[in-house]
Amino acid sequence: MARIVCFADNAAVANVVQQGLGDREHTLYFLTASRLTNELRQTVQHLAPDVILLELSHALDNPHLYFFLRADRATRHIPIILVSSGARLEQQAAILGADGYLQRPFGVEQLWKAVSAYLIPQQALAAAA
Repeated sequence: MARIVCFADNAAVANVVQQGLGDREHTLYFLTASRLTNELRQTVQHLAPDVILLELSHALDNPHLYFFLRADRATRHIPIILVSSGARLEQQAAILGADGYLQRPFGVEQLWKAVSAYLIPQQALAAAA
């Protein structure tokens, strides 16, 4: 099944991701979105996720994390879906070149639709069964 990394410091986001994807036999990794370190880069490389969910927050400067992931040769190919309650999320996603976005609040079905679009088709079919 798919490996999904979720960078989220908001418990509500983490809960919806856990509810929406944890039951589908995917491996979920929750990482803090607030620290850019070489250790974080190595962790993401080691996990080799199929999809990354990245929470954008007014309190955190998470676009830097987006660029950090895109600049790294090992992670630049991984689809990144932005998550935010910000009013300009669609604009931010377009400007950054994100693969997708989820406007908060979102439900389990919206989450699954956004993530499954980037999974290998066999994984998506197996998880839907």
